[in-house]
Amino acid sequence: VSTQSTGRNSRSCLPAAALLFLLFFTPTYSRVFTFMTVSLSNLFNYSKEYLIGGSATATAGIITNPLDLVKTRFQLQGELKSRGAYEIKYKNIIDAFIKIARHEGITGLQKGLASALAYQLVMNSTRLGTYQSILNSDLTKNSSGEQEFWRLAFAGALSGCVGSIVGNPFYLAKVQMQSAANPSIAVGFQHEHTGLQQALITAFRSSGGLTQGLTSAMCRVSVGSATQLASFTRIKQFFMDNQVSKSEFGNVCMASLCSSVLLTFTMTPFDVVATRLFNQKHGLYYNGLWDCIQKMYHHEGVLGFYKGTFAHFFRIGPHTILTLTIWDRYRKWFL
Repeated sequence: VSTQSTGRNSRSCLPAAALLFLLFFTPTYSRVFTFMTVSLSNLFNYSKEYLIGGSATATAGIITNPLDLVKTRFQLQGELKSRGAYEIKYKNIIDAFIKIARHEGITGLQKGLASALAYQLVMNSTRLGTYQSILNSDLTKNSSGEQEFWRLAFAGALSGCVGSIVGNPFYLAKVQMQSAANPSIAVGFQHEHTGLQQALITAFRSSGGLTQGLTSAMCRVSVGSATQLASFTRIKQFFMDNQVSKSEFGNVCMASLCSSVLLTFTMTPFDVVATRLFNQKHGLYYNGLWDCIQKMYHHEGVLGFYKGTFAHFFRIGPHTILTLTIWDRYRKWFL
């Protein structure tokens, strides 16, 4: 019986042995094995791109979070009310900083920092990592090997869309925590979150869930990412080719500044709409993206979509410059 059993075991091992032989010793399967090895190596390189992208934006996020907080308050001020029909709690950026510090303390200027950093790490590591991976694959170049703007814009939009989906829960928590204010200076719907974890749990249990406002976020980040990354890539290359600045770092900084100006005007309307949809108690004011756009236009006019433009620029300007400059530096240091 043992002899028969041994024979059967030996025969059962033959297919596995034959597979190993084919895998390692025949040219075809050797190429497959080599391809798998190279792919794992590329995966490791791509993962570094994602980590660098997230680290760069998180570093910038710590510095610019107070400006992001002020921008959110401005965008919620006078929600669905015509000009002159509501009390102006914040007159300008300086006034907003002073009032928030006075009524909520200096630490109040960093409300939502944990959720903001989590969002930057998750969303932008995905966004910038995906974008750089597309660039590394030469998919944005034409047959002559030159970068084409529409390809760069599409790559930026695609990477932004993916990033917004991944980071949506953290952006939801960020907006709601930043809008929470002292009653005397409160604007928009007020949420009573005690921290990031509690905000995520509350959102998960609500009717909107963690995907509340996702459509607006996809539009917001896709448009913003297409503008920011495509313009930065082309402008930086133009500055370097024409030696606008003697130093590469100077060209990167100037390209970042130009990109931030374009970004502010293209992204602000989508940013305001996203803030409204994320901050509301699900379904309280708006029943979706298109409903929000219609109601805002009816009650606030076209200018309503540009509420907080200056606050947005003073936030997005430094954030874009810091993000793209740090991202560029990190890539040179660690890759």
